[in-house]
Amino acid sequence: MLRQLVLAIAIFTSVSGSFPAADWTRYVNARFGAAVDIPADFVADGPAQVAGEGRRFRASNGRASITAWGGPSQGADFLTEMRRRIGADEAEGWAITYRSETPDWAAWGGTRGGHVFYAKTILVCNGQQTANVRLDYPAMDVPAFDSVVNRLGQSLGQDGACF
Repeated sequence: MLRQLVLAIAIFTSVSGSFPAADWTRYVNARFGAAVDIPADFVADGPAQVAGEGRRFRASNGRASITAWGGPSQGADFLTEMRRRIGADEAEGWAITYRSETPDWAAWGGTRGGHVFYAKTILVCNGQQTANVRLDYPAMDVPAFDSVVNRLGQSLGQDGACF
């Protein structure tokens, strides 16, 4: 019986990962209304940006970061802007390994030098503003961050002000 209990706990722990659902908080950018769920293990890394665009959060072990921000959309051609941003990541040496684009959202990710990133941008406020999130973490931690990537992508949205 004890052996079965230990096995069940081990399986639950490995499946649930290190970021239980109850341990997340909602970050809302008051200026642009961009919002995303943040794991409790991540804390704000310094003061909010002066212009009010967003915030960076760092994992307690210092190895991973989440940046969340909002901003005005860059005109009528969202996909052109997203392709420019993806190209900028490639120019910085990131090998893009995932890319999905639609007329109102884009998500992409890549690897470079033992690190992984995931980014997503969505149009909000009738296409006038964007909500953005970017997660950077060590490649060796990919299994622990799969659920984080999913939650960030699903929770990114508009929770407030529109121009």
